[in-house]
Amino acid sequence: MKVFLGRLRSRFLAGALFIVPLVVTILVLQYIFRTLDQFLGPVAAEILGRQIPGVGILATIGLVFLVGVFVTNLLGRRLFHLVERLMTSLPMAGSIYKGSRDILMAVAAPERKRFRDVVMLEYPSEGKFSYGFVTSYMTREMLGGSESIANIFIPSAPLPTSGPLVAVRVEDLMYLDMSIDDALKMIVSGGIVTPKIIRIREHPLDGDME
Repeated sequence: MKVFLGRLRSRFLAGALFIVPLVVTILVLQYIFRTLDQFLGPVAAEILGRQIPGVGILATIGLVFLVGVFVTNLLGRRLFHLVERLMTSLPMAGSIYKGSRDILMAVAAPERKRFRDVVMLEYPSEGKFSYGFVTSYMTREMLGGSESIANIFIPSAPLPTSGPLVAVRVEDLMYLDMSIDDALKMIVSGGIVTPKIIRIREHPLDGDME
């Protein structure tokens, strides 16, 4: 019974992490759109003499852009961090907010700062395998020569916001023919959203280990 309830909880959290941020974002943007459209629509019609379709959408896009400009300056960053601390302190909702934020940051980051490859490695013990993301490569110098090492972040499921960072020899990694987005979907869903066949590649996706 406990195992069954644990699975139900895991599936619920995975579903909530996917649905809640999406629904909240849609509802907030919809509310902003309707409010701006109701307010600016008549104003634009009175000034220009005719109805202008899409005023609410354009105003919403402009508002989101202005908020982005605001939160990137000093005062905006301080206010943003204050709101962020408040959000992350909320039970359950804080975990969902933090997880969604981290995923968005990973996706929106410049190419050089993103996860580089999806890999499978033998961890945490022999015969057990984990999924991970290559974050960077380095060279380990030894008396007998050198070897390539990859830093691997192993996200936890269903909230991939934390997990161990391990250093693994490149030759011990299995590079998967899978995108970062697909791997995140698989992890967040607890393995529910999984490709039927996972193919192994011989080399990193970008072919660059620098």
